[in-house]
Amino acid sequence: MTRWILSAVAVFMAVTGCNPVSDTPPGGELRFVQSPGKPEITPEKIVRDVVGRKIRVSEVTGIGPPTEWTFEADEFKRAEILEQHATGKELTIVVFMTTHNNPHPDEDNVQVSGKLQLHYEWRIVRWVLTSIDNLTFRYSLGLST
Repeated sequence: MTRWILSAVAVFMAVTGCNPVSDTPPGGELRFVQSPGKPEITPEKIVRDVVGRKIRVSEVTGIGPPTEWTFEADEFKRAEILEQHATGKELTIVVFMTTHNNPHPDEDNVQVSGKLQLHYEWRIVRWVLTSIDNLTFRYSLGLST
């Protein structure tokens, strides 16, 4: 009888131990994980956080001179989160962002898009954007009609 119980336990342990471990959570989709208890940084938050920030940008073809772009509150902005890396109180997010100015009739239409790396720091009760690195964020000019 003891031999049968030990055999049954061994078989049970072997069967349950042989199941493959999946990196994909139930439901089949991967999710970005941030520190527990801290709010998630969304594309909408990123769009708000960049307002007033300046970043050096080059012209998309490389012909035009580099210039400084300031994110304005009233301009179109869209961000898509590509990567996130958290380390304690710091969070690095790579986004693909698209924006453009609101030109007056005599101004060029400027469109800017590409990858940005955003650095956030946890400060007491919220994530604070501390810096922005330009990875591939470039501008192009078009005449406003």
